[in-house]
Amino acid sequence: MLVVQKYGGSSLATPKHIQSAAKRIADLKKSGASVVVVASAMGHMTDHLLKLAGKTVQVPPPREVDMLLTAGERISMSLLSMALQDLGVPAISFTGSQSGIITTNDHTEAKIVDIRPNRIVEEIALGKVVIIAGFQGVSEKKEITTLGRGGSDTTAVALAAVLKADRCEILTDVEGLFSADPRVVPEAKVLTQVDYESALEMASLGAKMQARSIELAKKYNVDVRILSSKNIEAKGTQISSQQNRNLEPMEKVSVSGVATQSGFSFFRAKISSHQFLMLTKHTPVSLRFASQSPSEVLFLCEKEKLAVIRSYFQKEEIQFFEQEDVVTVSLVGDGFVNSNSVFHQILTYLDVEKIECLMTVTNSASISFVVKSEFKERLARFFHNNLKF
Repeated sequence: MLVVQKYGGSSLATPKHIQSAAKRIADLKKSGASVVVVASAMGHMTDHLLKLAGKTVQVPPPREVDMLLTAGERISMSLLSMALQDLGVPAISFTGSQSGIITTNDHTEAKIVDIRPNRIVEEIALGKVVIIAGFQGVSEKKEITTLGRGGSDTTAVALAAVLKADRCEILTDVEGLFSADPRVVPEAKVLTQVDYESALEMASLGAKMQARSIELAKKYNVDVRILSSKNIEAKGTQISSQQNRNLEPMEKVSVSGVATQSGFSFFRAKISSHQFLMLTKHTPVSLRFASQSPSEVLFLCEKEKLAVIRSYFQKEEIQFFEQEDVVTVSLVGDGFVNSNSVFHQILTYLDVEKIECLMTVTNSASISFVVKSEFKERLARFFHNNLKF
């Protein structure tokens, strides 16, 4: 049996956390499984490094950002390897490039093109636990690249797919995928099983998983389980092809969960179609919830990318309005496209509570609202506790 495990930053935050992770890996190895581990950077290391870059220069060059950030995962992978060897478990650590993870040349937002796992396979055959730095790879131009926020999840699922692992375990500081963020909605519950489609939508809207990793899991039918790194007894969440809904009415609106995502600024810019084209071409930024008309564009931008957007607008003398510190609150499920009742309930609540909505984005799998951060908790609780699951 081959198991790929991924440990997030909170699970490797301190030497004690690393020792605890090593013990769990060692127990799995001793049970007879072959183990490949993907390590994230320790704790808030990535944020620390980004702040360090921001204090050094106003707009850090993307290539150098990648060189800087990949140091975080290299630290945790080597420490974890040391901890395993101290327990008497043979282990070896590899960077993304040493692991054969080939990516596009898009710095800070690279996509995996191919994985050539020759060294990984060789070391597994020698009985070693192979520990791989998540979130990173190397382009065909031999440039070090990173996969964007949460990229270690993508690394783990991609490796599980290529290595044909029996399962891929995502170890986090929570007990699984919740119906909502329990820090925002105390009544949230662990979802024991979620289909790929709902998991993908929740991940893309802020749940505890990276959307790209779910896309890969769906594409290659990878058995993904989100588990607690603290509570080994917790069953966690299994992400599979479909849920059993045979007893439900065929066209019933079904709610899977509530997703919230913070850390955005909202932009409204007076911009032509050509200028918008140039913006997307010349700035290495993935714009969220972009909506365009002939004379303006609306979108969200993550905090760490704000300097690039503002710099472009100022350089091109484009008028823009910015609302800082906004969040998205999303209801995830299916059947929304053919039902107006849920949307009407939400709009009524927003009107009664006098909550200003900056943007609304709907599709067949979710309804998302962009509001000021002060309204996040109230709106998420309304979604979770008043719209039936």
